[in-house]
Amino acid sequence: MKSFLTISMLFIFGFSYSQKEDYIWLGGYDFDNDINDTTRVEGYRMDFNKKPFGVENDISWQFGILGNNASICDKEGKLLFFTNGCAVFNKNYHIMPNGDSINSGEWFDKLWKSCGFGYPGTQDILIIPDPGNDKGYYLLHKMNIYNPGPEGTYLNLNYSYIDISLDNGKGDVTIKNNTFDTNSLLSQYLSALKHENKKDWWLIQPIINDSTYLTYLIDESGINKKPNQNTHQYFDRSRSSASGTAKFSPDGTKYAIYNYYDQLHVYNFDRATGLLSNHKKIEIYPPSEIDRTQIKIGSVEWSPNGRFIYCASWDNLHQVDMWANDPQDAVRLIDTYNGTLDPFETNFALLVQGPDCRIYLSPRGGQYSIHVINKPNELGTACDFVQNGIKFLYPNGGTLPNFPRFRVDEEEKCDPTITSVFGEKVNYRRDLEVYPNPSSGLFTIKLPELIGDANLVVSNINGQIVYKKEIKNSIIEEIDITNYASGRYNIDVYPVENNERVFYGRQVVKL
Repeated sequence: MKSFLTISMLFIFGFSYSQKEDYIWLGGYDFDNDINDTTRVEGYRMDFNKKPFGVENDISWQFGILGNNASICDKEGKLLFFTNGCAVFNKNYHIMPNGDSINSGEWFDKLWKSCGFGYPGTQDILIIPDPGNDKGYYLLHKMNIYNPGPEGTYLNLNYSYIDISLDNGKGDVTIKNNTFDTNSLLSQYLSALKHENKKDWWLIQPIINDSTYLTYLIDESGINKKPNQNTHQYFDRSRSSASGTAKFSPDGTKYAIYNYYDQLHVYNFDRATGLLSNHKKIEIYPPSEIDRTQIKIGSVEWSPNGRFIYCASWDNLHQVDMWANDPQDAVRLIDTYNGTLDPFETNFALLVQGPDCRIYLSPRGGQYSIHVINKPNELGTACDFVQNGIKFLYPNGGTLPNFPRFRVDEEEKCDPTITSVFGEKVNYRRDLEVYPNPSSGLFTIKLPELIGDANLVVSNINGQIVYKKEIKNSIIEEIDITNYASGRYNIDVYPVENNERVFYGRQVVKL
């Protein structure tokens, strides 16, 4: 009866949350312009408050977002501020007073030099509401420390502080770049979860060349160090660092950390004490198949219902059923990278669960599209994973926002009523059969049956359309681009009658 009433109220009264702090995502950078030209950066904004929601392109601010990416909204979903790890921007996309020079120092001056693309590290930054001040926020960020010695650069854990009540409600950075831990940290894996008291926050971070988790409690008194915990896994600098992510489960009872080399590790988590227990190692790949000579970036994310863990490993996406008697026997390959270039390889790098019950998967960086798992609560391929499912006008920096796990105490962990409309055309890519490939410029295209009338478009890797053709209920089409320059081209077919919002595409090589 309880579930029936919940569903009934959902449709009668609509769906609402008291926690919408993660409802606006920002990203993008002007890849074509000079990194030092900071007059205008083209970006995008995904606003999950809108139903249906889509991607707002041509959002402009001073710097791009390449790695560090964090934003925060109020409980109603209105943007308060965001950061790229170099600067803090207010809700109007302007740098806050004292909001520049985040993570500044000798490493930045000698090796990075510009904030044009932001600061590196996709899970190295978090925004945490201050339990002691409803207008205050901790910006937790890892700062690269320059070291010319044999061990090389290492990371410290810093915090800055934002008071959103200042500057007429647009916020000021009142504390900047304060170091609170000098242990050498693994790049990425920075994760936070609300305490059982629903006010304070736990912070977990593994350190480098060790088997230790740093544990912190953020409460009214500030950031408090707690005893270190055993990871039961040695995380080394050469392969563990910067190669994976860590996530708390949506109900807050478990913690998962994954990279291709160390595989998947899952723990129980006690929100009252901050203690990890009942460690389980799950092998996504047989140990004999792990190739440590390759560089494979990956990540981990939970389904909203907490049943499945998704592990991305550069060229493969796996699903693990944590409700199975033995999760090791419930590892499923969902899909393999299909080879699409947009204009660079769109491999599988960073998984992030959205408030709309979908999971988004970003390539490493510089591409115009990302992937999406539309039904992550479903078993196996029923999860409906779509490669290159969302297209941007401007390149994604290989990053999606890093949030603490919100809505842990909500009965519903996400909002299933949010529907998405990405642009006016189509969103979901399916493979198109084109041959021969490569070719001197003459290509034969085999179209899906019953596609009906459609528009065929050929574009170069810069997105410029070089050829267009209307198709009238055809099965076989031929195109001739022999007069165009050698290189890679995208052939896309858009059905005119398209209720499922699907298009068909293939990248070809013109010799």
